[in-house]
Amino acid sequence: MKLNKEKILGFFKKSQSKASVILSDKTKANNTIKDALGKAVSNKGDLEGVWSKLVLLFAVSKDYVNGDYTEIPKRSIIAILGGLVYFLSPIDVIPDFVPVLGFVDDIYILNLVYRQVLKDLEKYKIWKDAQVKFIGDIDGSTAT
Repeated sequence: MKLNKEKILGFFKKSQSKASVILSDKTKANNTIKDALGKAVSNKGDLEGVWSKLVLLFAVSKDYVNGDYTEIPKRSIIAILGGLVYFLSPIDVIPDFVPVLGFVDDIYILNLVYRQVLKDLEKYKIWKDAQVKFIGDIDGSTAT
């Protein structure tokens, strides 16, 4: 099966526009992330190839929306949230209810987003690891 990449990217652009609006409302943004995470967990087997990337996208978007991590360009967060909006939509280029193939376009978009924001994600991972170490130092759970 050949993916219609232009059609998928057109849907993704619409998802990014929605993400831009959603991002202006913290409650809507958090609900979008929570709903996408729920869908991801329910379909983990179908998402095995992108699971670790998806977890990272969820983490950075949640930390951004909650104000814990703001050192990422807004365009990157819009791309990430746009990817999650696309993922959440049951009716996209390949509807999610189509057996075996339903998540092919979603995985394509999530991989695309991941590659687009990879440098930002690497900076986030360094920050996140430092937070974990710092908290461990405070509560005595890590040796120094």
